[in-house]
Parts: sequence; C-alpha cells; structure tokens
Amino acid sequence: MTRRDALLAGAGLVAAGLTASRAAAQRAPIPFGSAAQIETFREDPLYREALKRYCDVIVPMNDLKWEALRHDRSKFDFSGADELIAFAERNGQAVRGHALLWGEALPPWAKAMTSRTEAERELIRHIEVVVDRYKGRIATWDVVNEVIRFDPRPEPMRDTIWQRLLGPEHVEIAFRTAARVDPKARLVLNDFAFEEPSPLIAARRQTALDLVRKLQDKNIPIHGVGMQAHLYAENPIDTHGVQLFVEALGKLAVDVEITELDVIDWKLPADIATRDRAAASLVSTYLNAVTTARPPKAIVTWGLCDRYSWIHETFPRRDTAKARPLPLDADYKPKLMMNVLNRYRRSAG
Repeated sequence: MTRRDALLAGAGLVAAGLTASRAAAQRAPIPFGSAAQIETFREDPLYREALKRYCDVIVPMNDLKWEALRHDRSKFDFSGADELIAFAERNGQAVRGHALLWGEALPPWAKAMTSRTEAERELIRHIEVVVDRYKGRIATWDVVNEVIRFDPRPEPMRDTIWQRLLGPEHVEIAFRTAARVDPKARLVLNDFAFEEPSPLIAARRQTALDLVRKLQDKNIPIHGVGMQAHLYAENPIDTHGVQLFVEALGKLAVDVEITELDVIDWKLPADIATRDRAAASLVSTYLNAVTTARPPKAIVTWGLCDRYSWIHETFPRRDTAKARPLPLDADYKPKLMMNVLNRYRRSAG
C-alpha cells in the first residue's frame, strides 16, 4: 500500500464590531501572517510594530531564497533570515520558510550549472544546511515554489535550471531531502493561479493534484499546497473550481494554505473607497470558496501595508493613484480587507 492509499483509507474528511489588531483576533482559529522585507524591517519602526501587532506568522519574503543565502557559492549568508526569525521568536510568532527550491532568485553561479550531478549535489546540500539550521524553529516550509508551467498543457513542469538538469525528479529530491532533515516539518508545494474560471487554470489545479499524488505514491511526505492568491480585481473567482480543488486535496489528507494574498487593482477606478470595497469583496469571495471546502492552515498576505508592495512596480496604474493591494493602508490603518480577513479567520474554524 502506498502512502497515498493509506492516507485515503484513513482520511475523513464585512463583520460589524471586528477590530483589526492581533490582540482582538488572538483566538482566531486560522493564523494570519505577512511576508516581511528585511530592508523595510530595518528602516521603518512602524513596519516592525505593525508586524508585531497584526501577525501570528512571519514569512521572510526574500531572505531564505538562494539569491540571498548563496550569493557566494562557498558559504551561506543567514544574516537577514536570522534577524527576521529572531524577531518572530521574541514576539511569539510562527515562521514559514520560503522557499527551498525555486527556478528564480538564483545567484549567477547556480544559473550556470551544467550537469545533473552538480545540480543534485547543490540542491541536496542547500536543503540540508538550511533546514537543519532552522530545525525546530521553522515548522512549515515552502519546499518547492512555482514549478507548474503557466499553461501546463501538455508539458506540466516550468522550464527552470532544475527542470533542465534534473527533470521532474527535482521536486521529489527537494521534498525527500527536507523530510529527511526535519521529519517534523510541514512540507508545502507553493504555486499561483488556481482561482480563475478558465480551462488553463483548471489544468493548473489538476497538475497540482497530480504532483501531490505522485509524491504520495512514492511515499514522499507532502502536507500542504500553498495557494498564492495574487488576485486580479477585474477577474472573477471560480468559486466552484476552488472548492473542488480544496476538497480534492482534503481527500488526499493534504491541507491548503493561502500564502501570498494581495489584490492587483491596476484596472479599477482611482477612487479609494471604490477600490477598497472591490478588493474586500473579492477577498471575501475567495476566502468563502476556500473555507467552504476546508479551512486553510494559515492566511498570509504578500506584504502588510500598501506603502510596500511589489505591485507598485509590477502592475503600475496608468493614473497617479497608488495601488492599494494589502490589508493596511500606507499609514498602517486597517482597511475593509482586514475586517474580511478577521471575519473568515474567526468563522472558518
């Protein structure tokens, strides 16, 4: 009997008066967190205070990626990650590790690898060193990040240095190594674009399910799928498709986590109230679809405050208005989105 067979056999299956502070939501069954940028963390005391006040979970946004840790092939630089993790530990917050394997954010030497032997050796060494350093301190890892090709029909795997040199086995190598080094860690496959109504997105959901089953059939532990949830404000949510996806993962005894939530509002009107209502409504629709099927293990936004977001540069508006993708505005005041997050955190348990 494979591990998946064993799991299948044993597996069962905006609110008034809500405040946005961590203290007010401390009994919420679903932890809330944010990715944190080390540069902003060091420079802005209000940013540090907001992370402390609102978050149960901290995710080092970039400082556990290869580019930050391995700019010198001969040694590891843990300075940024150590700083953020120490902050989380002082404040009783959990830490999610992001990410042990990704095809991007690689140092030049890693991009220049040419052989299977070299790639496998470096991948295993990297995971062994990083996971061992934070064993017992980081309980959840995004082991593999964004391995699904945007359109997985017919080729499901994204074209990366790892795929070119190791083939699809690079996913197995990463999960197997992480599980060996820290058997108690939760191991997650993290990817994007699972929520819109189209055949392409449906194929992405199916590909994620197929990857989970392949790992389980080889008795390789996988505990969760991270749904990034970079939501486009102009696009609808495929509520039925999301529900079926989360339910299918549940039948495999695999949880979901919302790992990089934000709202891309570049095509909405400039009016702030209009955008904030639309963003809150979209997040509500999405969270309702997920939680109706199965409560996520965590809800994490990709940043906490509108002042600091990748969306400003990646999805710039054509007018002079600033993007408002996150639960706190540029002055660290909670928005309607934060009320929605707290409502689902409280009700979905």
